[in-house]
Amino acid sequence: MSDTRFAAASLVFGLAFLARVAGQAAQRWWDVAFLPSQDAWQGSSLPFPALFAAQVVILMIIAAATLRMRAGRNLFRRRWERPVAWFGVLYFAVMAARLAVGLLGDAGAFGDESIAAGKWFTAYLPTAFHLVLASEVMLFAAYQRARSQPAG
Repeated sequence: MSDTRFAAASLVFGLAFLARVAGQAAQRWWDVAFLPSQDAWQGSSLPFPALFAAQVVILMIIAAATLRMRAGRNLFRRRWERPVAWFGVLYFAVMAARLAVGLLGDAGAFGDESIAAGKWFTAYLPTAFHLVLASEVMLFAAYQRARSQPAG
């Protein structure tokens, strides 16, 4: 895949995450009727100001990485390829399991009093965007690996 295509994929993931951040901020500050409730956006007990600041930092990292991809520049050193790839795969697997447990719990697969009824498992909107971020991390690793391969 070309640098341009990697950058385009990163841009798509970044815009999806930006939509999440903007949607949550809009709901927090203006209570927009067509968006999910503020509670639906929150997947943890992290205070909104801290969460918002972390999300802005993540968006800045995604933007910088996307620009570096577009320019054909490395994102990180070669020795980080595997750890970043494994982190992305593990992150994605944990979030996919979180989603599956929450959905199965909502369907009654674990009984009424199961751990699956907890907010962390049933916070579907944050979980979906964690899957987006995990995909971005895996994309970073794939891009870097492609840059390390000999041309041919």
